[in-house]
Amino acid sequence: MKRSCDEYFYLPAHAEHRGTGGIFFDDVPATRKSLDFVMDVARGWMPSWLPIISRNHDRGYTIEQRHWQCLRRGRYLEFNLLYDRGGVRFGLANANPRVEGVMVSAPPMIAYDYNHVPSPGSKEGRLVEVLFKPRDWV
Repeated sequence: MKRSCDEYFYLPAHAEHRGTGGIFFDDVPATRKSLDFVMDVARGWMPSWLPIISRNHDRGYTIEQRHWQCLRRGRYLEFNLLYDRGGVRFGLANANPRVEGVMVSAPPMIAYDYNHVPSPGSKEGRLVEVLFKPRDWV
């Protein structure tokens, strides 16, 4: 399923992927087997997510880290508006555009810098390396 994410969540203008993996459900047929899979994912989500939150909820961040987060959110909005099947093509580019439906999916804060390049060797730089060349994490 990661390969499906890598193929779909791609930003051609930047030649980068929007994320590092995930589960893309859009093309999964609705069967009992797929329902069982979704239920297994749901049951495993909180036990895996809560320890991460517990370790990090009091962790501080810098203004630069917050800006980086907003830049990544900008890429998310770019994808939704320009490339997502449900965005422009089906949400805005028709006789009765669903402007609110599309815009409500936008993060409340984004940033978009022209030709932003993170510092080589930084955590942000290492992430961008993965976004340019996805890895098989298993």
